Amino acid sequence: MNNMSNPSSAQSSGLMALKEEIHILLDRDDLKPVLHQLLKHSPHKLLGALYSALLSPNKRIRWHAVTVAGLTVSAVALEDLEQARIVMRRFMWTLNDESGGIGWGSPECMGEIMARHHGLAVEYSRILFSYLASREGGSDNFLEYLPLRRGAFWGTARLAQADPDTAKGAYPQIHKALEHETDPEVLAFICLYLLHTGQSITPWPGTKLGPQILEIYWDQRLQTIPVQSLCKD
Repeated sequence: MNNMSNPSSAQSSGLMALKEEIHILLDRDDLKPVLHQLLKHSPHKLLGALYSALLSPNKRIRWHAVTVAGLTVSAVALEDLEQARIVMRRFMWTLNDESGGIGWGSPECMGEIMARHHGLAVEYSRILFSYLASREGGSDNFLEYLPLRRGAFWGTARLAQADPDTAKGAYPQIHKALEHETDPEVLAFICLYLLHTGQSITPWPGTKLGPQILEIYWDQRLQTIPVQSLCKD
């Protein structure tokens, strides 16, 4: 049976082609020239392809997928806030132990979406912040797996860049996290958070860092940066 007489097969083929197109478009240093081409697709189809891109072994593709997810869901929220909430809850679910998955890219996408839509930031920022440090008593959303936790700190720093007033709500969790965090990437994201929110902590996180060079995604591109340059008080 050919695709003309099998709508399901045609739909599957179309999604596969879109995934291939998205991966090709995302695999470039500068995302700006292709954003129009990416965003011409319907949000539902585009998000389906982006979920796949978040699992790519290619770091550039994964991070650009985070940016496009933020643009897409924030645009959806302007037309249908409830549909955007559904997407946010999907990302939250993937970080729940009961989901059976790992949630690659989910905290980063949550942060990027909230950085682009203040209303969603007000609603969901406390969930993102709850991933940063363990909570005494009651439910605990702390992400024990370091790669996921890095994503939550990146998302918090990204929110601080775009909406510092809302991001200030993370300060208690940031302060608590510094009691045990030693990972250079996490500390760098904490520095970025503090700098963008105009806050300070003693001792300054940068004092824990040596001459490491980090590859981080910031301002829509992968950058190789001395960690100390991110953590100047």
